[in-house]
Amino acid sequence: MPYKIEHIETETWHRIMQDLKHLGFKEMYRYDGMDAGIDYNRYDLMNQADNELVIFEWDNWMEGEIKATPSRLESLRETYQLSKVLETET
Repeated sequence: MPYKIEHIETETWHRIMQDLKHLGFKEMYRYDGMDAGIDYNRYDLMNQADNELVIFEWDNWMEGEIKATPSRLESLRETYQLSKVLETET
């Protein structure tokens, strides 16, 4: 995913993930390493209707990050007052 929003407070990061699940996104992947939720976390959510993928990553230093399409990120940014959308290095 070439676009992301980073430095999302943990509580907001979780709320966004839950809100997307309520909109019909399904959890396709969940990181389950021994440090899950302590040092690192990752969830991949997919909207089955149009195969839209949203990747949630979290670590205890930078907090939450979301990778998705620019239009999805812009919508999340506006709804949750997040920082600007960044292009990632791929």
